[in-house]
Amino acid sequence: MCGAVIARRRKGERIDPRLLLAGLLDWSGDAVPKSEEVEGVSIKELGFAQIKAITENGGDILGEVRPSWGYGDEIEAIDSISTWGFGVVRVYAEKHFGKKPGQ
Repeated sequence: MCGAVIARRRKGERIDPRLLLAGLLDWSGDAVPKSEEVEGVSIKELGFAQIKAITENGGDILGEVRPSWGYGDEIEAIDSISTWGFGVVRVYAEKHFGKKPGQ
């Protein structure tokens, strides 16, 4: 599975230091993806999350990709986008890819 930080969450005139817009990408593989492998890949699930949603699920922040998902670098809260708890991305990954990350 692979996720991406889609945008930073803006709260008025400042960036919220706790939340980001995260996306679970439609990518799966046995090795860590190269940036060009995930650029333009569709987003399976989207939600606001803390950075701990990555670290608490055994993930790492590995690099940077050029934005290609139609969102700017910053985004205000939107009612149609839910806020995820730490384990939500893992549940979505299991739903879409049928296995726990790392297995």
